[in-house]
Amino acid sequence: MPSLIYSLRSSGAAASSAVPSLRAAMRRMRRESVERELEGCQMVAGLWCHSLTVRQIQCLRGALPKSAKLVIAKNTMLGKSTEGTSWESIRSCARGMNAWLFVRSDDEVASALKACRDFQRQWKLDLNDFTGAVFQGRLYGPQDFGVLETTPAKADSNAYLLGSLHLPAASLIGLLQASLEGACSADAAAPPGVTAAAAPPGVTAAAAPPGVTAAAAPPGVTAAAAPASN
Repeated sequence: MPSLIYSLRSSGAAASSAVPSLRAAMRRMRRESVERELEGCQMVAGLWCHSLTVRQIQCLRGALPKSAKLVIAKNTMLGKSTEGTSWESIRSCARGMNAWLFVRSDDEVASALKACRDFQRQWKLDLNDFTGAVFQGRLYGPQDFGVLETTPAKADSNAYLLGSLHLPAASLIGLLQASLEGACSADAAAPPGVTAAAAPPGVTAAAAPPGVTAAAAPPGVTAAAAPASN
């Protein structure tokens, strides 16, 4: 009997000592999970998740674009994961109960935020709003989300830039084409093989005196040709 009691005590002590190790391992795994989400991430946003049900969270996750992920993590866990990184400023938003939105593609930032807004309207959760975000190294407060929600995709920005560069080039090409067409039209107007005679240097055509016009030859009479010089 004493041996049995000793055995039970030993087993209980071993189990109690294993619990802290298990908890530490779980915390480490959660922290590593958050750190993996931060790698290659373009935006991190906090969403107030107080009183959200499991069904609602699953519904929101299903509405997010492919590059976005909603993670439930403690504020202290996120703070430790972002410490000393470019995401450290998000710690100022880590108050209360938050779910964290990680978006890996900057082309889907606006669509991910739109999915959250649609979720709020669908479930009438006006209080479950964003607590803040970090995008491209800048901290955005709840009042600044209008800028993020209208952020154009990179493809749209590049298309706009290319269009802006194309307009001056197209205008220049059109001007050159018009100049070439004008030159070609002038060449076509002159008789083939005939060019205007240039006056000798220093010689100008004599102007008729005021009020005097050149006499016209009588009908049927042609001007006499000057005799050829011997």
